[in-house]
Amino acid sequence: EPGSVFKIVAAVAALEEDIFKEKDILFCENGKYRIGNHTLSDHQGHGNLTFSQVIEQSSNIGTAKIAQKMGPNTFHRYAKRFRFGQLTGIDLRGEVGGVLKDPSRWSATTIGAMPIGHEVTVTPLQLAAAISAIANDGVYMKPFVVKYIKDNHDELIKVFEPEAVDRIMSSSTATRVKEILAAAVENGTGKRARIKGVRVAGKTGTARKIIDGHYSRSKYFASFIGFAPADDPKIAGVVMFDEPSPNYYGGTVAAPVFQEVVTNVLKYLKASELAF
Repeated sequence: EPGSVFKIVAAVAALEEDIFKEKDILFCENGKYRIGNHTLSDHQGHGNLTFSQVIEQSSNIGTAKIAQKMGPNTFHRYAKRFRFGQLTGIDLRGEVGGVLKDPSRWSATTIGAMPIGHEVTVTPLQLAAAISAIANDGVYMKPFVVKYIKDNHDELIKVFEPEAVDRIMSSSTATRVKEILAAAVENGTGKRARIKGVRVAGKTGTARKIIDGHYSRSKYFASFIGFAPADDPKIAGVVMFDEPSPNYYGGTVAAPVFQEVVTNVLKYLKASELAF
């Protein structure tokens, strides 16, 4: 289960369908909100937050209210657009599609669980492709590993080019979501992913692991997904920790790794450009 990194689906769907605008206010119930027979909690209680702040501060309650307003079918449609619950088609064996339940199989609590990254399973590759679609102005690209194949005489046999699969959202929606994700790094839960002199866009995630059919209270997945530079993306990445300890929040343990790796990659890319 991906946890709060999955909130990008609700953010994209709400803006693309014109259900919310960035400055619309949501009351986040000061940290406790009942859905069905379950009480949803926020790590930190919030009162009124704008739509943008809900994503920046990673409010579970605010995200659930966004999903409630759009309804199960719309949310599920966008999750499918992002290719969750299905194979990306990468040129590697052993890929799995994860689980994305059809709305006909949702319980009364699913509308509050799935938009915050529970009751759904994903792969890091799916997350990388999803965040890259936002970076790529709304176009979902098929991930691939092999660039070309040569024979023993160094002659090209086959070349593999980037392949656009689908437009998930309009370019304008992608730009708006980029700004929200950049604010999540600048002002929100992703502060430790900040890179000096570079705008970073991203989203943190923390999810309890399921152990023997129950949510653990001591074992977590921590994650960060993002791209940089936010205005002219060159690289996207996913960092996931399995059972980090003692700290387990994505913003605490995964975001700094993203910051370090992406800083080095951007330096490498810049040096490569200068070399040519």
